[in-house]
Amino acid sequence: MQLLCGFLVALALQMVGAQKKNMVLQNSTTDTAVVSFHDVWNRSSCQPLEKLVSVVSEYPNEVEHVFSPSCVSLRRCCGCCGDEVLQCVPVEIANVTMQLMKINSEDQVPFVELSFIEHRKCACRPRQDALKSGRRRRLKGRSKRKRAKQRPKN
Repeated sequence: MQLLCGFLVALALQMVGAQKKNMVLQNSTTDTAVVSFHDVWNRSSCQPLEKLVSVVSEYPNEVEHVFSPSCVSLRRCCGCCGDEVLQCVPVEIANVTMQLMKINSEDQVPFVELSFIEHRKCACRPRQDALKSGRRRRLKGRSKRKRAKQRPKN
C-alpha cells in the first residue's frame, strides 16, 4: 500500500511540473527585450547554479536499483572565468540529504535518504591539466641538460 501511495505522489508531482512547463512556453513568445551586457555578465560568471544531477552518477554502485526521481536538483559550480587556463571550481561545499524512492524487487520500505554534495561558493582557479603540462615542459628541459652532461667528450 505504501509503495502504491509513493507512485501516486510521484505521478502527481510530474503532472504538476508538466503543466508549469506548458504555461512557461506559452508566455515565452511575448518577450522581445534585449538582455543588457551587465545582466549577461552577471549570469555567466562563475557561480553555483541549480543543475539536475543523475542519482546513479553520484551513486554508481546503486545501478541495480531504480530511483524516483532519477535525478535531483543540486547547486553546482558553472560559468565562465574569462581565461582558458582558469576553471570554475567549488571553494565551499555542503552535504544535503534528500528523500527518494528506491524501487527494487523486494517488498521493502521504498523511501531512502541519500546525501549529495552541493556547491555553496565557487571561484576561478588554474586548470589542473594546465599545471601538469607546465611541469612536464620543465622536466623535458632538465632531462635534455642532464643528457648533454652525460655525453662522453671526445
